[in-house]
Amino acid sequence: MAIFNNQSLPTSSAKYLQLAEMIRQAIRNGQLLANDKLPSVKSIGQDMQINRHTVMKAFAELIAEGWIESKQRVGYKVVANLPIENSRAVGVSPTPQPLFDFNLVREGMSLSERRSEKFEYNFSGGQPDLSLFPFDEFRRHMANVLARPQVSQMSYGDSAGLPELIEQVKIYLRKSRAITNREVVITNGSQEALYIIAQLLLQPGDQVATENISYPPAISTFKNAGASIVGIKQDKLGLVPEDLADKITGGKIRLIYLTPLHQYPTTVTLPVSRRMKIYQLAYQYKIPIIEDDYDHEFHYRCQPLAPMASEDPQQLIIYMSTFSKVMFPGARVGILAISQSLAKAVIQYRLLICHKSNVLMQAALAKWMASGDFSRHLRRMTRNNLVRRDHAASILQNTSCFEFTLPDGGMALWVKLIPPNITASHLAEKAKDMNIYIQHETQYQLSPDNNQDRYLRIGYAGMNENKFAMGIEALVKIIQALHEETK
Repeated sequence: MAIFNNQSLPTSSAKYLQLAEMIRQAIRNGQLLANDKLPSVKSIGQDMQINRHTVMKAFAELIAEGWIESKQRVGYKVVANLPIENSRAVGVSPTPQPLFDFNLVREGMSLSERRSEKFEYNFSGGQPDLSLFPFDEFRRHMANVLARPQVSQMSYGDSAGLPELIEQVKIYLRKSRAITNREVVITNGSQEALYIIAQLLLQPGDQVATENISYPPAISTFKNAGASIVGIKQDKLGLVPEDLADKITGGKIRLIYLTPLHQYPTTVTLPVSRRMKIYQLAYQYKIPIIEDDYDHEFHYRCQPLAPMASEDPQQLIIYMSTFSKVMFPGARVGILAISQSLAKAVIQYRLLICHKSNVLMQAALAKWMASGDFSRHLRRMTRNNLVRRDHAASILQNTSCFEFTLPDGGMALWVKLIPPNITASHLAEKAKDMNIYIQHETQYQLSPDNNQDRYLRIGYAGMNENKFAMGIEALVKIIQALHEETK
């Protein structure tokens, strides 16, 4: 421990008292915290070059004063309840100076008071079931990487990502999404990709067009770059191209952001005819499109529509995806499939924020994909999520509290509350008290004027069928109680 390293005790008083005071001061100034374990008597004696009996005597003094305690098979540790009044009274100014006040010129996204995974019932719409990930299988690929490391890849360089993974991703995109002739850049999740694109393409005063109900992290990223957001009307088929055309001619739209396969959060799949109209508008007015294809793998009724980027002769579409839904969010592997000129700009800008990606994770993922295990895992997950989607639909239909349209794919349902006297946001707040996390319409609406406050986004992929049913049962009880209160 640093406080005992290469230190000597002054000789003005007994050495055990000097050591005891040194430890007191370490506790007072926060170097040692409540419940921190102290080094052994032997190691302190060696570091301080004093007799072990001197250390024992200092410890005895501190135990008597209530600073530390001795635990069998643990050793010495700082007590859980420190003598705070005494520690504050000694050596601390009665009128501490205020800390430096930073002049912040930008703000990030607001932090949640409690993360969704901390709730017993987590209905987060994009959360995979981490218990289903084949960690043992993936560990073998990671172990193979560690057993035969490519030392040349461990240094700086390759800001675009590990070449082996880039090659596997190109094969995957070609076979599963008909995306070819693109440069692939591997990012630290799709959020980093969004940030880089926003910084490269937007400046203060620009506008970004997206659906009226959209993905909050993307909106925050565009605003951080100085852009304002233009909401485009939606109907049961998704974004309305005619309204987009009106907004383009009447403003300064420099970027379009879409989630066309499973619109976030409403789950609607944008039909081919509308995709074509949007593309024609983008080409006519020279506006790039970000196509965020965040959960392409999970489509059930039929084969998913090919991404817009698969038919993009002008290469104006910025295609992005992520491995967070098929692996786990902590993997932090995102994909950009973009034109050669934009790829060069992205790689160069990425050097400002990330000199090097996680080589070990990317190498293991590349081996996992090349082995065929990745494809088998995807098939298992798709079958599993289909079962959970149908089960979730059956449970919700039997409650008489919700109405919804069953989506063709995705990981969540966009559900309308039937009781007219209950708002979705109020229900979500009440649910937190019952250890239930659920997302609601207000979190996604760009304009308060459009907010009906009637919809919930209920994720079904992250919990098994039994736990999902128990969570919905608890949620229905809250709805019934609120209904009775507001009659």
